[in-house]
Amino acid sequence: MTRIFRIGLLCLLTVGCMAPPPVDPLAALRQADGSVLWQQEYAFVPPVGKWSLVSLDEDDYSVAFSKECREFFPCQSAMAYAEEPFGYSQDFRQRQAEFFKRYLWASRVVFDLPQLEETTLNGQPALVAVVEGKEKVKRHKVWSKVVFTRRGERVVAFYFNQWRPEDQAFDRADVADFDAFVDSFKFVKPSFFERL
Repeated sequence: MTRIFRIGLLCLLTVGCMAPPPVDPLAALRQADGSVLWQQEYAFVPPVGKWSLVSLDEDDYSVAFSKECREFFPCQSAMAYAEEPFGYSQDFRQRQAEFFKRYLWASRVVFDLPQLEETTLNGQPALVAVVEGKEKVKRHKVWSKVVFTRRGERVVAFYFNQWRPEDQAFDRADVADFDAFVDSFKFVKPSFFERL
């Protein structure tokens, strides 16, 4: 046992037991300009830093990233593109109302009224909803920014969530990463529904 300990200590002191470099899960999808071509349908610049690609269980055209911190619990940010956001309405304001009835419902979050702002994204009309919600039993809170826009005639959405304990401040620096992701996002080809 002592010999194994000495070998391990020697390894740490002399060569640092060099770990293999981290694997870039998006390396095969990267284009010459640094963007990523996702499922041959979307191009975007992924967030840099400690953001990790999230493996989704569902088989739809979505991509998501998350970022953890360890100072307290919960301490997480997440961003995603959703091809099928909750709801059915083609009107942005109605769709956001439908969306927030089901959004994060499994987390028992009660949302405040969202602040809404009409804008454009890639030349298309868009609606930005910013809202804070609280989970009162575990005393967690979440800050969300959801951008509704169109792909053809269909409503699609980008969303950002940041979770914190109720007594901790949100970190707005992560929102800048989300905004950059959304601004970089392009539809490379028409959707299945546009091709019908």
